[in-house]
Amino acid sequence: MQEIVTQKTEAHQQLFDEMMNRFNISAKELAETAGISEVMLSRFRRGKADLGMSKFLAVFAAIPDEAKEWYVSRLLGVNPKASLRSQIIAASPQEKAEVFNALAIWVVQSRENKDSNCLPQAV
Repeated sequence: MQEIVTQKTEAHQQLFDEMMNRFNISAKELAETAGISEVMLSRFRRGKADLGMSKFLAVFAAIPDEAKEWYVSRLLGVNPKASLRSQIIAASPQEKAEVFNALAIWVVQSRENKDSNCLPQAV
């Protein structure tokens, strides 16, 4: 189990390092903005140390939105700009069932509220 966690952590750190390089993010400025030391950030990027959740979130909040989108999409294997339709088509049967269930709940609640304006006409 520890090996799986370690592999995921290493991938997370490698992607973070790649993101910083790809988007020309200054380690010095990022560390300063996030309130951590540049040494700590460097050790994280090289896989020598983990930041912990609160420090990682502080660092993550300090990076540009475009870099965040790139990082998360690579980390999760999801394209955030992909259409909802293409994401549903690519989803597993269980995920599709969850989507249909959520839509059914939304339709029922909309009817209970008698708010027909929020139910668009099917094409």
